[in-house]
Amino acid sequence: MSGPGRSCPLAYRYRPEDLAGPVAFGCATLYVVGGLYGNAWALDAVRERAAAEPAPPEIVFNGDFHYLDADPAAFRTVADGVAAHHVTLGNVEYALTTDGAEVGCGCDYPDYVGDSVVTASNAVVERLRTTAADHPEHLARLADLPRHLDVAVGGRRVAIVHGDPESLAGWKLALEAVEPGDEDVRARTGFSGMPTGTDQVLDWFGRADADVICCTHTGLPYAQDHHGGGRRHLVANNGSAGLPNFAGRRHGVITRLSTGTEPPADSLYGLDMDGLRFDALPVRFDTERWTADFLATWPPGSPGHQGYHARIADSTWLRIEQAARGGVQITGG
Repeated sequence: MSGPGRSCPLAYRYRPEDLAGPVAFGCATLYVVGGLYGNAWALDAVRERAAAEPAPPEIVFNGDFHYLDADPAAFRTVADGVAAHHVTLGNVEYALTTDGAEVGCGCDYPDYVGDSVVTASNAVVERLRTTAADHPEHLARLADLPRHLDVAVGGRRVAIVHGDPESLAGWKLALEAVEPGDEDVRARTGFSGMPTGTDQVLDWFGRADADVICCTHTGLPYAQDHHGGGRRHLVANNGSAGLPNFAGRRHGVITRLSTGTEPPADSLYGLDMDGLRFDALPVRFDTERWTADFLATWPPGSPGHQGYHARIADSTWLRIEQAARGGVQITGG
């Protein structure tokens, strides 16, 4: 299939070797925040959690920080909030700076995602373009954002992408795509096509010269370690910072990497990689205020409501045990 929402512009493409360049900065603690989705209350929660760290972490917003923030005040809040930190491009931000007729939402949805999802996503971004048009300076900044970023945490290389190591909106690091396959996950998502094997992931790590790949985009969080060439590598997909991710829970998720090896008290699941600590942290935003803002902007019958109200109200079917893969341990936050 092709067309708006399913197309993959050439501008999305890059090579894993492109991730092997000089690091942008080094730090002791890093937050990677993907899929804020225009939730200004989640933005507040991320900043509050960062303020609770012993030393301020560096924060990278790796795309789709805009999306459901079609309300002008919410859009400004998100735009101003992320501008204070490191930012990379997501498909939503790319779509806001290009011809809508060509890319739609820019999601590059695979065939197994239903047409109704694609149609709703295209309509959400089309409305968001109207809001964004009143902020030309911000759109100019979005157009200049990098598609990926390399960071060092305690000397370990972290490649930050939105989709996967080959495409801005790639789906090859989706939970449902990566081997070993989870039968329940694949059945619920309707996954079809070529799975992403361990050899492919290890090849990306080698070509990118990375210890960790952080991504988002595909909606469901997980972390999985991969062993090869005498090294241990980690893929950390945080799902969404601004939407619920797990069954029975209504918080978002972000990725934390740190040279401090003690698991944070609120860690959901994590891994100690010989001195580099990974943890998935909950984003405990004000659910009631976010729901009220969402319904005011996207009432019943609107494309945003069609696409996201059920997830905001009831979360997803995903269990935390399905997100902690390989040697990653559930920590119980």
